[in-house]
Amino acid sequence: MAVLDPDQERFRCDGVSVVYLKGEIDIATAEGVYASLASAVVENCTVVDLSAVDFIDASGVNALVGALRVAAGAQHHLLIASPPRQLCRILDVLDLHGLLPTHADAETARASHTAHAMH
Repeated sequence: MAVLDPDQERFRCDGVSVVYLKGEIDIATAEGVYASLASAVVENCTVVDLSAVDFIDASGVNALVGALRVAAGAQHHLLIASPPRQLCRILDVLDLHGLLPTHADAETARASHTAHAMH
């Protein structure tokens, strides 16, 4: 498992992919979410669009953090778009906003990535 790198802005980026998730991300689905995200972040910097996610719990957050570790190991970024309100609360309580940057929507996340990432 890769160590999280707080200095991720030095990662070299060749583009960004968007992964759209929907429904509930909980103990029953978190492993599949993690597998999908881990696969995506190995290939490219990735925006996770959660606009169609109805519910996310701690196991879902764990899947996101796990995918972030994979992304850091591959020297890619992982950004969160359209986070549900309960995810924002969890990130606040756990002080994870610095590790899992959130954006209002996928387009804003892509624009932020383009503006800050090395190419």
